[in-house]
Amino acid sequence: MNSPPIYDFRDLGQEARMMAKNCGNERMAMTLQCVAIGSMIIMAGAAAAQLPKELFGHTGQQGRSR
Repeated sequence: MNSPPIYDFRDLGQEARMMAKNCGNERMAMTLQCVAIGSMIIMAGAAAAQLPKELFGHTGQQGRSR
């Protein structure tokens, strides 16, 4: 059974940027550039969400207090 390809968002931006440079269709090149920018925005958001977890750590206090 074949599994679908898994892409890392860090690689997606660079791949889309390279494909946009080599694309002959102007409309497709613009779409690929938008994909590259979008994947970079997602990675920046993921890094920003991870930063507080690394700085402050996990407190272990979840749910209601007793």
